[in-house]
Amino acid sequence: MRHLIRSAAAAATCALAATLAIAAPPAPVEHVGINAERGDPARWYVPADTPRLLYETQVKEAGAALGEQLKECRALQAGRSDCIAQAKAQHRRDLDDARSLLARSQGGAVRNR
Repeated sequence: MRHLIRSAAAAATCALAATLAIAAPPAPVEHVGINAERGDPARWYVPADTPRLLYETQVKEAGAALGEQLKECRALQAGRSDCIAQAKAQHRRDLDDARSLLARSQGGAVRNR
């Protein structure tokens, strides 16, 4: 009987120790919006002063605009496919504009990425 009680006590002790030994989950990475006193990241203020950087910025902005427009289109019930087609057409025009600006600044044609 004592052996059974000792075994049960040892098992309970091990279970308690294992419960306390589990590490807490890592703290979430803070976002600028949560911790605003840290200010904006420095990369936000690096100017796009070369034609290539300007082109890359315009491509990113075109992709972000497409994403926002597609999200709005998916919320629609009627006319969803037309909305998506218009959003993709606008994205293509934005990319064409970015390529043409890069080509003009470099004095030549730019290959599609």
